[in-house]
Amino acid sequence: MRKLQKTSLLVCLTILVLFGSAGVIAYWPAISQFLAASQTAVSEQTGVDPFSYDPPLPSYVKDLHPAYKIQAELHSSEAKISGKMTVEFDNPKTKDVRLYVYDYIWNKMSVKSIRYKERALPFNREISVVKLDNPFGNELRGELTIEFENPVPRRGTRFGVKDDIWTLTTWYPMLAAQNQQGNWYDPPQRIDFGDPFIYHYGDYDVSFVSPRGYQWVSSAGRGQIRELEGSKQEIHYHGKKLLNFALVGSPLYHIETITFPPNLTVDIASVDKGNIERIKAIAESVFPTYTDWYGALPYPHVSIAETSTGTTYAMEYANLAIFKRDMYQRNLIDHWLPHEIAHLWWYNSVATLEASHGWLDEGLVELSVYHYLQNRYGDQSASTLLSEYTRDNQRLREKYPAGKLDKPLQTFATEEEFHWTWYSKGALLFDNLRRQIGDDSYKRFLKRVQQNYHGSVIGAEHLDQALGQALQGEAKYFVTNTKNPHTQGFAPVYFEPYITTVINGMSFYPTIPARVTKNTVYIPLREVGERMGLGISWDKEKQMIRVKGYGREVFIKEREQMAMVGEKRLDLGQPLLEIKERTMVPLSFFDQALGFETIYEPEEKTVKIYTRAAGN
Repeated sequence: MRKLQKTSLLVCLTILVLFGSAGVIAYWPAISQFLAASQTAVSEQTGVDPFSYDPPLPSYVKDLHPAYKIQAELHSSEAKISGKMTVEFDNPKTKDVRLYVYDYIWNKMSVKSIRYKERALPFNREISVVKLDNPFGNELRGELTIEFENPVPRRGTRFGVKDDIWTLTTWYPMLAAQNQQGNWYDPPQRIDFGDPFIYHYGDYDVSFVSPRGYQWVSSAGRGQIRELEGSKQEIHYHGKKLLNFALVGSPLYHIETITFPPNLTVDIASVDKGNIERIKAIAESVFPTYTDWYGALPYPHVSIAETSTGTTYAMEYANLAIFKRDMYQRNLIDHWLPHEIAHLWWYNSVATLEASHGWLDEGLVELSVYHYLQNRYGDQSASTLLSEYTRDNQRLREKYPAGKLDKPLQTFATEEEFHWTWYSKGALLFDNLRRQIGDDSYKRFLKRVQQNYHGSVIGAEHLDQALGQALQGEAKYFVTNTKNPHTQGFAPVYFEPYITTVINGMSFYPTIPARVTKNTVYIPLREVGERMGLGISWDKEKQMIRVKGYGREVFIKEREQMAMVGEKRLDLGQPLLEIKERTMVPLSFFDQALGFETIYEPEEKTVKIYTRAAGN
């Protein structure tokens, strides 16, 4: 069966969204009824996903398909990592090649050498970027060999060791990222809060040596371990399409593994066996809840690691949820561990440019906590959290009225503005959508995002496209609302649902869907016309479109509503439109100008056209 294209009915949802002190959000429940009926109708007619034809928008990061092979050793007594790695990737066809080095200014990673085919290459190290001339020439792919050494801070930092728990994040040089135009991203300036790093998904083959007896969790599970001489051990890891590769380990760790369907293993690491039971209780509620809302994680292994007191609050890295032991105080773990686990979907499986669009993952994971609380404790607990978001949003409007969701990390005036914007208002942005379209459609939307964009770096326009596909139409919500100032509140979903097109009793699926605008069905002229046997051409002399067939010759002009049928002028009732550089004609053109039989059935979301000889 060919893929279903669509005609669409323009519906502008006039929804008043109120974010006052009571936190009231009004929405239109009728949209859920429409979507349910439409979903059933499409399923009965096709048995397949009718909107899978629409290709996903390009990732913000051009995929050079990097493959890392890393051999590294942790020297615990010296607190340093020494390593040798190769990274193979597509030739970027740029003058230079760049690597990111995400270290601390006060604790520098040393890039000792870079080689290409055994030839040493000169390079220039800036703050977070290593630049070298592109050595690949006309080759499609190339491989760099890099030697590095990285001192591990003896602190509770994102990358560091404290109380013999080693948190090894961004510990190796990594291939830099380009946009789709082939320009290298400059890594954003690092500040005291937030994670501004830009990553490039890649495949990893890592051999990591550490003292014997160390227990590790990683971005690729537990790995395969073998003992070496000198009281050492080597663990071998394999991971596909990872945002980065991180490890957390300790000679003091106890690790317990639990499983979730369909094929997910979760490794839980803590120095206290009693804490593992508490973590398990949260995990056993969180993972099924998030899988229900977002779909199964597309990785076989993830990990939860508890670090020591006085370390970084909570962190997300590839397939890792990390939190500090202090969170047992005031039961903070019951918020922030579900938050970090949600990052396994939003940040990890699907990424964004954190410094620019951090509202995307932070907003989604904060609303994830709401879903967790509701599933585990009930509506009252979840509503209390939502009320906190609403109060934060009100303070945001009062104190920072000119701000907006899509505000770069480095431009926030204070940490409270950052938190209120990306976390609280970000959560409300998604909850507002959920309440408009209903839980079922909202789940379809987020599962569509996972399906379309796993391994991609996305923004508001990607969400809008996935939303339209999930709702079976064309939607605009995220781009608008992330650009608007806080004082405007949330704009409602602008949505044009699609309808099925049937020609002579057979479904036809044009590339550009038809749609109904101002109560008028618009049809893509060329695709539908040629499907029906019409000849369509451009008349240079008349500067008009010529349509011929079935005994008639009709001339029409772009963006006008009059047609010439022989010597007669015919008013089509509405002018021609242009959508995605395609001419769209009102349905009356096929009926009145060409003499075809047309039937529009709004309840069934179907338009039918039957050819017949003109004049009959």
